[in-house]
Amino acid sequence: MRPLMRFSPDDVVFRVQLNLQQVSCAAEALRSWLPLVSQIRPVAMEFEAAHPDGVRRGFLADLLVVSPLTSAAAVGDGTARDRLLSAVTPLAERLGLDPAGFEVDEEGTGGVLSAEGEPVVSGDAPHGAYLLLARVGADPLNPEGQATDFEDIGEDLP
Repeated sequence: MRPLMRFSPDDVVFRVQLNLQQVSCAAEALRSWLPLVSQIRPVAMEFEAAHPDGVRRGFLADLLVVSPLTSAAAVGDGTARDRLLSAVTPLAERLGLDPAGFEVDEEGTGGVLSAEGEPVVSGDAPHGAYLLLARVGADPLNPEGQATDFEDIGEDLP
C-alpha cells in the first residue's frame, strides 16, 4: 500500500516512471539511477524487478518528486496551465523527455508526458524514463488523497 502523503496547493507533485531493460541485476539499475535520484531528490521511491508476465523488462523505478509551483509573477501572470508547464519543463528536460508532449488536463492542474515507444535513455546516464505524471497539490496516482493499493502489472501499457 502506498503511504498517504499530504501536499500543499503550491506544490507540483510528480510521478516519474523509469525502466532499464538492459541491466543484469538490481544493483546495476540502482547505480545507473543514483545520479538522477540524488539530483531530483524524490520524497519517496520504489524500485523493483519488472514482473515476468508484464510489458516491461529489467528493472522499474517510481519516484515521487515534489517541486514548488511556479508563481504567477514568474510566468507573467499566466494561467494555471502556464504555471504547471513552467514546473514540468525542467524535470522533463532532465529526464530527456520532450516537454512539448506534455498533455495538460482540462483544469490545467495536472497532466501526463509519455515517451514514444521505448524508455528514453539520454546521454551518459541511462534514466529509462517512460512516463511523467504531474498534479498540482496532490499525488497524480492518488489525487483524492486516500490510501490506495495498486496491483497492476501494466498490461495496458503500449
